Amino acid sequence: MKILIVGGTGLIGSHLKNQLIRKGFSINILSRIKSKDSNTFLWDINGGYIDLKAFKGVSGVINLTGANIAGARWTEKRKRTLYDSRILSTRLLFESIKKNNILIDFFINSSAVGYYGTKKSSKIFKEDNVCGSDFLAKICLDWETEALRFNELNIRTIIIRTGIVLTKHKGAFEKIKLPIKFGILPIFGDGKQPFAWIHIDDLIAIFLCSITNKNYIGPYNAVAPINNTYLELNTKIAELLGRKVIQIKIPNFLLKLIFGELSKTLTSGKQIAVEKLINSGFNFKFKNLNTALSNLLIENK
Repeated sequence: MKILIVGGTGLIGSHLKNQLIRKGFSINILSRIKSKDSNTFLWDINGGYIDLKAFKGVSGVINLTGANIAGARWTEKRKRTLYDSRILSTRLLFESIKKNNILIDFFINSSAVGYYGTKKSSKIFKEDNVCGSDFLAKICLDWETEALRFNELNIRTIIIRTGIVLTKHKGAFEKIKLPIKFGILPIFGDGKQPFAWIHIDDLIAIFLCSITNKNYIGPYNAVAPINNTYLELNTKIAELLGRKVIQIKIPNFLLKLIFGELSKTLTSGKQIAVEKLINSGFNFKFKNLNTALSNLLIENK
């Protein structure tokens, strides 16, 4: 089976590509940069262009496009980039596939648990709960709305709402553990906010199940089944690294000064339910922080 990955050079995309190849899949990649790789094809979101050869022989599309949410302070210009890089890219994929009568079996779109918003709540959020009202929730809602248009073409459509993805190298986890290595544990908010995380291996396994299991349809929360707080995560990292740390509370006004509107996502969080995923037969390899962090940290201590 051949699969087209859009956004295949990012953190999740590179892991997914490698695992799919190991499993015997053939992979095409859509890229904004010209490549000599015969399986990499050019597209230009702003110009509305896709090299249609990217779709030749493809059974399904996995869309991971989008500028890094935490990559820069949320200025108005940055917010526009975050929005357009997701919504316009997904719209272009849909319009190209529809206009050219391209036949695919499935379309898998990335999203985030930011869909449920940043407002504090004791509620445990399921896939059928309404979305939040802040900027990140709007991005997720509009992104998913564009993706769900593939249902109009009778294409099986799956939405993967991810939490913070934990990987051995790069990504958010590398930034989280860095100050702890130097004996500092920064506290955002009160530290008790839920921290929805998932190990990269489990996330890739969810994508694989979405490809092979035709019963996977619609949105799925992709986070570990045991909810943890921000402080629990950081404390466990320090413990496994064998570091004595000093907790330093970062004032909210300073977070807002540095991160802008993004600061709201650092000081709030949601408890997320994964019953839909488990009921579909998915089995998490890393269900709790101890096993996940031990895998990520101890081998590289």
